[in-house]
Amino acid sequence: MAHILCINPWIYDFAAYNVWIEPLGLLTVAAALRRAGHSVELIDCLDRQHPRAPAPRSPRDRYGCGAFFKTELPKPPILAHVPRRWGRYGLPIEVFEAELDARPRPDAVLVTSTMTYWYPGPFEVIRRVKARWPDVPVALGGIYATLCPDHARAHSGADAVFDGPGETQVLTWIEQIRPPDHLPPQQPGHLTFPAHDLRRPQGYVAILTARGCPFHCPYCAVHRLCPAPFTPRPPEKVVEEIAWCVESLGAQDIAFYDDALLFDAQHHIIPIIDQLIARRITARFHTPNGLHARFIDAPLAQALHRAGFKSIFLGLETADPIQQQRDGAKVDDTHFERAVRALYQAGFTPDELAAYVLIARPGQTIAAAQATVEFAHRLGVRVVPAEYAPIPGTAEWLHAVEMGLLPADADPLLHNKAIYPCAGSENDMLAWEKFKQHVREENRKLMANTP
Repeated sequence: MAHILCINPWIYDFAAYNVWIEPLGLLTVAAALRRAGHSVELIDCLDRQHPRAPAPRSPRDRYGCGAFFKTELPKPPILAHVPRRWGRYGLPIEVFEAELDARPRPDAVLVTSTMTYWYPGPFEVIRRVKARWPDVPVALGGIYATLCPDHARAHSGADAVFDGPGETQVLTWIEQIRPPDHLPPQQPGHLTFPAHDLRRPQGYVAILTARGCPFHCPYCAVHRLCPAPFTPRPPEKVVEEIAWCVESLGAQDIAFYDDALLFDAQHHIIPIIDQLIARRITARFHTPNGLHARFIDAPLAQALHRAGFKSIFLGLETADPIQQQRDGAKVDDTHFERAVRALYQAGFTPDELAAYVLIARPGQTIAAAQATVEFAHRLGVRVVPAEYAPIPGTAEWLHAVEMGLLPADADPLLHNKAIYPCAGSENDMLAWEKFKQHVREENRKLMANTP
């Protein structure tokens, strides 16, 4: 049996805010390791409930979301031109080192990664682990490692870099380091789920009800991250996981990480909702990855409201019909308007409903983005501007490279959405920042004038 230390690293960026963040991929790998008989521990650098480093609190915090502890740092030279403050978000270094002090020497360390431009966090974790235990093998996985594997292998300092889903790869790697000396014992049923219990309770958990996605959006990397076909989990398994998190771990808020939660609703989300209600599982549900408006009709809207959904984010992206077709025709204005009407009639309130609008895409003008915002506001829906971040290997990435907006071998720090990397010279960073401020002001007016 091997002893594995898993680490969820810091975020290095100009800004960061916890919106139901959970290292779900790392916890899925941790569960697979436990099922194989290995022992696993976790250090979560984004732990907002750590007793030695509680996160800042604000009146606007709700549903488990909130700010991280921030340590301001010098900007990397490649970002020196950006007129914003850079920093590390998460546990102070001394708290992280104390967490390492409290752990036995592991047989291996697993470090995850998320945004490509957040790679300084994993790099710093790997550097500090290697300084402490030079002979302990360290592996890096996750989103950055999958999308930028060559960069990760060249610069991270990890002994192994895994791209794609990691359960099988990591198990094979661990067995090479320390072959199992016995058959794994019979495991409790909850170990078939991601190891949510390794984290200090945060009040919320993230749930994934399917792997992959049936759609092929040009700006999305889901098919690189999960090449397998779209595979929904059995509804009863999803409900069992939610029940365990609510009843045993004390979670009050459940964030669905799905990219297509409402796809084939009659065989997927509707049975999940029916079983949650039948089992009297009480929680607040949230959809931070966005919902497909085309699937929302009156019965589905009523079911979502009855189940206790409190944060409905709709993926509008654009109201331009030509761009909607280019994006795969997932939604059009008619479907979006029908969904909004159904949600409000079902009882959702304006502060529970929002639309994502994708901004600063390659070739997009501020006027085009403004037209989409005005469309959503006419329907009484506040707008969340989602700044475009180029993702290597996607169709939109290739388009941006062909347009000369960024080189194919750009440092991943230049993927950062905060610097509007693909806005072009006509729509610079300051212009888009001014546009975002205008959207915030219009949102406030909308909410103030809504009963």
